[in-house]
Amino acid sequence: MAQSKKITLLDIKQALKDSRFRTTLPPDMFDDIQKYLRNPGCACNLPLYKKILSECSDQLIAYYPNSDISVVEEEPSQLVVNKFNVINCSIGDLESKLRNLGVGRKQIAISRFQDQVTVIINELDVIY
Repeated sequence: MAQSKKITLLDIKQALKDSRFRTTLPPDMFDDIQKYLRNPGCACNLPLYKKILSECSDQLIAYYPNSDISVVEEEPSQLVVNKFNVINCSIGDLESKLRNLGVGRKQIAISRFQDQVTVIINELDVIY
């Protein structure tokens, strides 16, 4: 027997992009959904995702058939783990050093003085 996929907060975020799913939600969530649509990447939407997960399980199961609802923990202590890296090098060496970082979400700040570059890299490990 195949194990069913858990519906996570990321799945809810994806479902909210679909107008068919949004129309199935209760009218009292309309204001929160409008805030989500104005800024879908904001972490301030987390309470909306949790509310949908706890109050709209029927709509979620209808939208994601053969899936289970995951239990949301109380407030997670962190949503993202930061891993900072600093690169000091010449402009000519920068490309090879950046290629060695690998894939993933990163925030990068660059400062240059003449031929020298300082790059601060924040590798974001998202916790779900």
